Amino acid sequence: MSEAIEAAWPICIGPLQAKKGAMTHEDHITEHLVTALRRTKKVPGRITYQYVLLVEDVSGNVSLSSSIDFVLTVGDDEDVYLAYECKRLNVPYAARVRTLCVPYVKDGLMRFVTGQYSKDLPMAAMIGYVMNGDNGRARSGLRKVMKARTATLGLTAEQDRPSLPGMPTRFSSTHTCRPGHSMKVEHHLLPWP
Repeated sequence: MSEAIEAAWPICIGPLQAKKGAMTHEDHITEHLVTALRRTKKVPGRITYQYVLLVEDVSGNVSLSSSIDFVLTVGDDEDVYLAYECKRLNVPYAARVRTLCVPYVKDGLMRFVTGQYSKDLPMAAMIGYVMNGDNGRARSGLRKVMKARTATLGLTAEQDRPSLPGMPTRFSSTHTCRPGHSMKVEHHLLPWP
């Protein structure tokens, strides 16, 4: 799936390049990424955009809990999926670049750790759209925020993967979500040229 995402990324951002100055938002980028992934025919299953999570209370009432940016399912079991949560990083504004590493961790990664997304599943994925193309700075910022929140994240390990400058950056993190349950999260930082 990582190779499919990296192959789809240039296809995804092509039509969005003209909108870069208009601060293209996360959902719009994700819509283009999902469409590009489907077109590549390299995805090993079915991709569902805005995957809806329903919860049932003790009385049997069902309600919408939340939705995941997109998921990959293989086979017919809808409770087994690989979830992808997407966030923008290093967003240029008029006065400065905002790293947005805290929202990536707090409003993205934590959803896996708390079990809001991918409850009891062994793996999940985060995608960071690096809007200024500086993956090194984005990775450094994420490392710092994750280290400061090690206990909250149940962070037990981080592992960087080798990558070339200007290319997507990959790393993984392992989290203890609750006693007896550990989750590995694959992170993809996609540079916006």
